[in-house]
Amino acid sequence: MTSAAGDNRTGHLPFLFEIGTDDLPARFIPVAIDHLREAFPALIDELGLGRTEPRILATPRRTALLVDSLAVRQEDREIEVKGPPLSIAYGDDGEPTPAALGFARKNGVDLADCGTVADAKGGEFLSARKIVVGRGAAELLAERLPGLLSGIPFPKRMRWGTCDVEYARPVQWLVALLGEDVVPVEFAGRTAGRETRGHRTLADDARFDIPRPADYVELLAEHGVVVDRDRRRRLIEEGAAAALADLDGAEWLRDEELLTEVVDLCEHPSPFVGGYDEAFFALPAEVIVTALKAHQRYFAVGREGAGDLLPRFLAVRDGDLDHLDNVRLGNEKVLRARLSDALFYWDFDQRRTPDEHVARLDDVTWLEGYGSVGGKVRRIVELADWLWRNGRGEAGEVPPALARAASLCKFDLVTEMIRDGKEFTKLEGVIGARYAAAAGEPADVCAAIEGYYRPRSSGDDLPDGRIASVLALADRYDNLAGCWLAGFAPTGAKDPYALRRQALALLRIEMELGGGGIGAALDRALSGYSGFVDESRVEAAAGELRDFVQRRLAGHLEALDAAGDVIRAVLPVHGDDPADALAWVRALAEFRDHPDFLLLATGFKRCKNILEGALLGDDQKTACLDRWTAGGGTPAGESFADLPEPAECALRDAVAAGTPALVAGEDSGDYAAIFRTLSGFGPAIDAFFDAVRVNVADEDLRRRRHDFLREIHGLFARYAELSALAPAENE
Repeated sequence: MTSAAGDNRTGHLPFLFEIGTDDLPARFIPVAIDHLREAFPALIDELGLGRTEPRILATPRRTALLVDSLAVRQEDREIEVKGPPLSIAYGDDGEPTPAALGFARKNGVDLADCGTVADAKGGEFLSARKIVVGRGAAELLAERLPGLLSGIPFPKRMRWGTCDVEYARPVQWLVALLGEDVVPVEFAGRTAGRETRGHRTLADDARFDIPRPADYVELLAEHGVVVDRDRRRRLIEEGAAAALADLDGAEWLRDEELLTEVVDLCEHPSPFVGGYDEAFFALPAEVIVTALKAHQRYFAVGREGAGDLLPRFLAVRDGDLDHLDNVRLGNEKVLRARLSDALFYWDFDQRRTPDEHVARLDDVTWLEGYGSVGGKVRRIVELADWLWRNGRGEAGEVPPALARAASLCKFDLVTEMIRDGKEFTKLEGVIGARYAAAAGEPADVCAAIEGYYRPRSSGDDLPDGRIASVLALADRYDNLAGCWLAGFAPTGAKDPYALRRQALALLRIEMELGGGGIGAALDRALSGYSGFVDESRVEAAAGELRDFVQRRLAGHLEALDAAGDVIRAVLPVHGDDPADALAWVRALAEFRDHPDFLLLATGFKRCKNILEGALLGDDQKTACLDRWTAGGGTPAGESFADLPEPAECALRDAVAAGTPALVAGEDSGDYAAIFRTLSGFGPAIDAFFDAVRVNVADEDLRRRRHDFLREIHGLFARYAELSALAPAENE
């Protein structure tokens, strides 16, 4: 077949593009698929080659785009070209200048056929309409596909040989076909053809041609490659059921994360069942499952409906079922070694008591220059006690289980299982809980040691129970304080200690507990590091951390579908208590579009603009509420009884009459009632600004009106920064 680069045909043809590489890591494959699924249709739309959704096919060795119908070439289109201003295009005598003649010649039109066009400022310019001939799809794709590939956001890239292009792994071949013709795409030192490769073992890596895109999937299947990820997933699911059919009541413990990884580790999946000795059941189930998954990519097998482990595992071979006994024996041998290591760790670690392990934490550095893990544990014990007594706990004394769990929460870090167990390190907390249980610690202590690591991610569950939750808070507050002081504040994409994730976890737990102020908790956590840094640095970090956590809280509220302006109104006033902030946000959302409430927000903003920096401080707003409850007056005791204008008297009387409802709403926690009352003041404050001039020449009257607005603003500002909700046209 000939190259399609110069194709002058019209119509549509199927298109295939495949990039073959050394084996990609499984986690890279979804990245490539997601990018191509979004970027390729956008590219085709931009090029005017039709609107089409590609079928994206991928294995470790290849990533492919398969399109049923692609325009062979762009349609011709007419465009208008703007030329020189008429004042330059024609001389005073009306004759065309060289500028006009050159413009016409450049665009291939007669000057007589040129028109004029006006710009936004009223200037007139020479213009020409011309036909742009559409280019062939093959030519366009050859130009643009390399950029599409270079744009895939792989976690890591590499260079190889003398190639000056970076990609996830070395590129071995390219296939690009538009219909039956080759598209000469060049990338990473390779030029596309029609030759691809079969399965590395089932087809001896055979090289063969793809005649046309429609043959691609079938021909690869004939050479041992199941290129469709969904098809590989189904083969694993069906093969797992068949492999376990002879084991009465057995089922594989489905793990979606692991299943996706296994799908992307093979080109021809063949599930099979292996086994291990029941002696390994002396290990906690989590250790066995982790050894199966993390080291070998095996699925655990359990009793149907119960989940109890059976001494079996389900593995997936990249190949067929030939010589499977040898494969099974090899897999069992490797697994036996890993489980033997784990059993050694398990037995060896229990030669020491949990308290003996805790004593060894003083020899482990927490952060360079900021003490040991043992010191961190002692801070956690004190901070957990403080948190329980300050809004996060239940009535009564701090439960002994909290102090005990806090003192033991890190001891598994010095155990062999966690310190040297490689894939078992992700079981921090779980292993500590199992060792604690084996040592006879109470169940509530063990549950807290296991649970306080949650949530490990944004989608993870929160800790079960208040003791584990308070312990989780203490650990995260201490992490934030220590890492911030040590200079590990997140910057851009860098967050080496995952402080953003830890702050979000902290906020989710605080919302669940409905506890107390995060500012005071951060101060308490920072005070634990006073012996390591100057007091001025602690004070600076306190403000920085408050801002950091508040930004995370704003983002979390947005994720809960709260409107941005409502969040900006609530957080300056209520952001110290995440649970309370969420309640205020939900209450305010009901009123933000009410006409009377918008009048209130506009009046609030006008008060703020008039008073500028002369506003009541946060510590004065409670006294302001008390003064309005008593009828209204200034901090100096001056009454507003003699205000001269009816509109200001009406506003004064409305606010004074409504203040008891505000107090009742605060006492009952009915935030909607508070905003309902405030909304009722909207028409009165709007009428005030329509009828009353605040900055009058009379100095005494101007002062009294400023005092009056300061008290009005101070009362409203007690509940929200309402100017954030003022309509834009009033700015």
